[in-house]
Amino acid sequence: MKTFHRALTLIAVIAYIVGASSCSRNTAETDNDAVGIDTGKFASSASDLIDSLFDDDEYAESQKRVLRAALHHDGKIPYASYSAAWESYRQCLVDKGYTKPPQNLTNGIYFAPAYFSSEGLTEAQSRKLGEDIDECRISQVYAVDLVYRAQLGNPEFYGDPEVALVDCLHRKNLVPQNYTMNQYRKEYDSYMNDTSGGMPEDWFSFDFNDSAVLSCLAANKSPLIQPRLEIWKPLG
Repeated sequence: MKTFHRALTLIAVIAYIVGASSCSRNTAETDNDAVGIDTGKFASSASDLIDSLFDDDEYAESQKRVLRAALHHDGKIPYASYSAAWESYRQCLVDKGYTKPPQNLTNGIYFAPAYFSSEGLTEAQSRKLGEDIDECRISQVYAVDLVYRAQLGNPEFYGDPEVALVDCLHRKNLVPQNYTMNQYRKEYDSYMNDTSGGMPEDWFSFDFNDSAVLSCLAANKSPLIQPRLEIWKPLG
């Protein structure tokens, strides 16, 4: 197993999931049927998604203001509002006594909370940290982040982030038209089972040096971004 896979024993992973042309979509659907891929959706439109978020009292008013404004702009959230929400999340953790988490930006897309070092933390401290991360994430950025990433990388609102990723790659013509979920899964399994310490770009059919590919990966919170992330040391 790769070095960074082994390192996960020292890293607590906090992950959350949100989540072409007609020809590419039809190809993917045929493959999905063959391998039992879930193509269920968590919303029918951006407005539907936003409307579903207003009833949650855990979201701070600052998030709801951004969502209300988005309803008047075809469900689109501007980057400035998205970035400000993430800064509020980071400051929330600082206010709770932690160091400021790294931004971990990929093509302007935040990938956090993602990986933090648990070295030096007691079990009680790790548990409290997880609770604080959840509280800050949900109150300050979760809803805004969900809508923003969907508009960039998952406009079909697929519940399975891998389905959303492959769809994003097809829509932006970053993979051949006959590239399927089944092929992606095979490449992913080969990469995960590699023991040579190779990087993701050694195993996949798409170009990790292409900024559009990185945007699809980041928008759909792909674990393939992991080697590019800075690990957060919450106590310094």
